[in-house]
This record gives sequence, structure tokens and C-alpha cells, in this order.
Amino acid sequence: MAINRQPAAVAGMREPLIHVGLALVKGASGAWLGSTAVLSDAFRSAGDACGSYLSHSETAARRPRRFKLGGGEHAPAYLFSILLMLIGLEVVMLAVQNMLSSLDEYPRWPAAFAVPICLALRLWLLRGAVPATEWLSSLIAAAGAGAAWAGGERGIEWMLYMDPLASAFIGIIIVCKGYGLIMQTGKQRSETREVDGELAGDLMELIQRVDGVVTVEAAHPSNSGGKLTADIVISVNPRISVLEGAEIARRVKLLVQKRFLQIVEVKICVEPYNPGYPYKSNHDPNQDHIPTLLQ
Repeated sequence: MAINRQPAAVAGMREPLIHVGLALVKGASGAWLGSTAVLSDAFRSAGDACGSYLSHSETAARRPRRFKLGGGEHAPAYLFSILLMLIGLEVVMLAVQNMLSSLDEYPRWPAAFAVPICLALRLWLLRGAVPATEWLSSLIAAAGAGAAWAGGERGIEWMLYMDPLASAFIGIIIVCKGYGLIMQTGKQRSETREVDGELAGDLMELIQRVDGVVTVEAAHPSNSGGKLTADIVISVNPRISVLEGAEIARRVKLLVQKRFLQIVEVKICVEPYNPGYPYKSNHDPNQDHIPTLLQ
């Protein structure tokens, strides 16, 4: 029996493409039927498409998140969040401008059903839970367009403003969503930094066990050109030869690369151990002529 498996890249793009299609349908419906609320919900769906694409792009990355040390992988999320907030603010300002002016036209009656139909298609095509903001935005858009149409048909002037009012509420939802994405991305970065500190601690603990290493002065993992590297500074006995110090550094490098396979490059700086003055080392007989504060 032959089994047709959908490629992972195509499967990952399915959800963003569905959101794009729904955004286009809502946008065309809002423009044709004269509903600013439906148009605003189209922008929200476009934002869902971009957010879904970014989410799938991050999930598709083979490299574990704990080793993304540079922080550059979060730049698209930040840019998208800021753009989403700007779009939401623009939607709110246009809605307020419409509410402050006299309205002579109102949406056609199918506008009240455009968003619910798109929501039903979304539930059918994408199995899974629907975010509360999507339910709320769809309800507001349908109610605003329907109320404006009913008010226009019955000659109730104040009901004509329900459509731009609904558009303003949807714009606020878009702004809040963009702000939430910024806060979520910042939280992910802080968690990544905590894990990076844990990795540095593991490195120092491992290197300290190597014979010949007196102290580990520094161990800094970093992301250089998309690959994980480690800059390590160790101190050794100042009385050993340069060749012996190089041998200790070689053992440290081999141990780190063997234990942490994700680290592709290790840079080691070897320094002579200095216990510091005015205190004197008990292991150096040649320091007897040096006075200390304890004498």
C-alpha cells in the first residue's frame, strides 16, 4: 500500500496560507459590501497569517532554542509585533475619523454573514482551538456590520456608527495582540539568557575537573555566524612550561567538544595563575623576600 506523505514544509505553510486566504476573502467582502469592521477583521486575519508563519519558521529550525545565543532570531517577531501595533493604531484612527463625520452610507446585509462564514471555514480547515481574540473579533465585526445595516434600513442614524465602532474595537484588539507578542518574545529571550548562564556554569564545572587547571577565569558561550562557540580563559601553574600549558589547553578543548557536541569551536586562553598580593603563596619558596601585610 502506497502512503502519500505531505512534505513538512508544505504542512508548515498550510495554516499561514489558510489565514491569508481568509484575510483576502474578508478584505474583498468588506470593500465590496462597504463594511469597515469586516475590513479591520481582514487585517487581523493577515496578522494571524504572519504570526503563524513566524511560529512555524521557529519550530522548523533544527537547532534547539537553548543554543540560540545571539538573540537575532527574535528580530522578525519584534518587527512583526511593531508592524501589527501600527496597523491596529491606523485602524482605530480611521474608525474614529469615520465616527466623527456624518455617515450617509451603510454596509449591505451580506456583510453581517461574511465574517461568520470565514470563521466556519477556519474551523473546518484548521482543526484545533480558536483563540479567544479571534472569537471576539469575529463577533464584534458581525454585530457591527449587522447593526449598521439594520439602522440604515430602518432610518436609525445612531446605529450607522456601529460599523466604525466595531472597527475601532477590532483595531484595539490588533494593538493588544501586537503588544502581547512583544512581551512573549521578551520572555523567551530572558528564558534563553537563563539557559545560556546554565550552559556557562556547566562548562566551568567541567573544565575545573581537568588536571592542571587551577581556576577557570571565564567561560562564555556565544553564537558566531550561526554556530555555537565558546571562549574560555583558564589559569595554570605559573612554573610550568609553555608546552605543558598548551597540552592542558588541548585536553580542555577535547573534553569540551566531546561533552558538548553542539559547540563547534572552542577558543582557549591560558594565563598563569596569580594568587594576588599582598598575600603570599605557601607553595612558592622564592617569595620569602616579599613582605606581606601579615608580617
